[in-house]
Amino acid sequence: MDKALDTYLSLCSEVYDLSKPNPPEDAYAFYRDYAMNSNAPILEPMCGTGRFLLSLLEEGFNVHGFDASDHMLKVLHAKAKVKNLEATVWKGFVEDLKRPEKYNLIFIPSGSFCLIINPVQVEKSLKAIYDHLADGGIFLFEAETLQAVPKEGIWRGSVWPKPNGQKIILSQLATMQDDICTSLCKYELMEAGNIIHTEIEELRVKIYDQDQLMEILKSAGFKHIRTLKAFDQSSEPASLDESIIYECRK
Repeated sequence: MDKALDTYLSLCSEVYDLSKPNPPEDAYAFYRDYAMNSNAPILEPMCGTGRFLLSLLEEGFNVHGFDASDHMLKVLHAKAKVKNLEATVWKGFVEDLKRPEKYNLIFIPSGSFCLIINPVQVEKSLKAIYDHLADGGIFLFEAETLQAVPKEGIWRGSVWPKPNGQKIILSQLATMQDDICTSLCKYELMEAGNIIHTEIEELRVKIYDQDQLMEILKSAGFKHIRTLKAFDQSSEPASLDESIIYECRK
């Protein structure tokens, strides 16, 4: 591949797995319900450390996945080995998706889709997803709203102990410009009171206006689109919700 991520590096991936080892129960139940009705196969782009994918795989679902971060995939493969699972997972960007399979369900949980912020890449990514859906298939994803944006100008911190006695210190500062929320993230690996490794990332998330995103989805070819309250198939989103789920049918 001729491109690489400058986010989701080693320490970030470790913190991600330490802080989110398993999927939230409500989110997992929501996506699992769609999986139950999909008649397989299923695809999870941007699958990260595999907390959703591996949980579905453990239950016997035919689910594939991919991610652009070597570090996140390394964590996924290590967890799959412990669970004795054979995961069909590869490295790749959404816009470059080219597979022979057609999927009945493609889902991107946890707001990850909005990490794609370049309009051209968004367009290409949605086209690739549309092309890989079977007729009548569903593309399901979450998008964060302004309600989810952290307060600007305030440093936030957390400490994540590792099993080997080391600790990872995470310091974050959020800024908002136009429709992009940028989080400056500083990861410091501490051992015996000393910082032995530091990684700094700028994580950018696109905050969409709902009507704007609906138009982009229609332009990609989706004709049956509805918005849902997270994680409730029977309810519409409310004005103070931190995320909206988009259900897009081919």
